[in-house]
Amino acid sequence: MKTKVLALAIALNVFAVAPLWAQEKSPDANLLAQLEKRFAESDTKSKGLTGGPKSLWLLRQAKIEKIIDRLKAGQSVDPKELDVIFSGRVN
Repeated sequence: MKTKVLALAIALNVFAVAPLWAQEKSPDANLLAQLEKRFAESDTKSKGLTGGPKSLWLLRQAKIEKIIDRLKAGQSVDPKELDVIFSGRVN
């Protein structure tokens, strides 16, 4: 009887912990989706520009792409870089 209760407790514990692992990856997936959206918006915006303003938007697009690549590789990203992208500033 004690063995069955112990086995049941262990099984329930494993199933209860599994969703926690899945939740850890959600913010990164959400962040990646937001960055990919900004990347697409930047691409659309840069197509309508010429000269210097276009260069600035292309630079912004390159920064976004670099951050996306770093996140996909599991590297850390400076929050200041994310603030610049999400504020919409071009610099």
